[in-house]
Amino acid sequence: MSMATRIRDRLCSLIWPGRCKPHFIHRRLLLLALGLLPTGVWAQAPAPVASAQRIVSLAPHITELVFAAGAGSRLVGTVQSSDYPSEISSLPRVGDGLHVDPETLISLKPDLVLGWQAGATQAVAPILKTLDIPLIHINPESVQEIPDAIEKIGKLTQNSATASAVAASMRQRLQNLKQLAPRKPVSVVLEINATPFYVVGNDPLLNDALQYCNANNHFGNAPQAAPLIGLENLLANQPDFIVVRYEPGQPMQERIAFLAGKGIKAARQAKVIGIDPDLLFRPGPRLVDALEQLCAQLEGKR
Repeated sequence: MSMATRIRDRLCSLIWPGRCKPHFIHRRLLLLALGLLPTGVWAQAPAPVASAQRIVSLAPHITELVFAAGAGSRLVGTVQSSDYPSEISSLPRVGDGLHVDPETLISLKPDLVLGWQAGATQAVAPILKTLDIPLIHINPESVQEIPDAIEKIGKLTQNSATASAVAASMRQRLQNLKQLAPRKPVSVVLEINATPFYVVGNDPLLNDALQYCNANNHFGNAPQAAPLIGLENLLANQPDFIVVRYEPGQPMQERIAFLAGKGIKAARQAKVIGIDPDLLFRPGPRLVDALEQLCAQLEGKR
């Protein structure tokens, strides 16, 4: 019996128990009905995983975590925004992370699906549960949870030796950062977007990450994770440093000159730091690389 037939039969038995004729259900109607069913109808607990061989990642940071755990060769699909490492360039894409195509996902015959947040997977969770395909969410909310996630994936793939070694190395690097952090704290603004001007606010992961450099998020107490602020707000609350998006081929000088011209002291004092946003904002293994870069630059410019 095909996977599509199993989904159809299960749905039919739930909606029309005792009088079901599943062969009359159109495929698009089936998917629509699955999307409209309340998630409470389906138990969300993942089935046990012996050793996952066909993994689908539904977020870029999860893709990176799978590779860090030594299980990259077992990925059979991911989302459009996954772009690292280069080995995944030919993998099938199942959606954009927020919207996953159930048909494409199931066609890859995964035995483990790794998601980010329940809200982004609620449309496919019932289908996966019906097919006994485990769905596990991995969403680190502190830097220490990143090596924990690598070890978790190692256990799910029976690859614990490799994963544990990588996790141990990462924890040692984080410990080194804490030991070398200057005693004097500094305030930092993390720019998400220049126009309009969005910054990192009440984000548990990034606020925790800054502590490894003995730095504090200037807008860490904002009610939003990514507040929109005006330049007048920045002028009234001058931070010690500003971290802006830096990508190869995109010079920072224009941005620095703009901020300096508006009276931002950090820009006038050469205390603007550029970090690759994919490293800093993804809760994956490269966040530690970003922290090492950030801590070194903060120390050099204090």
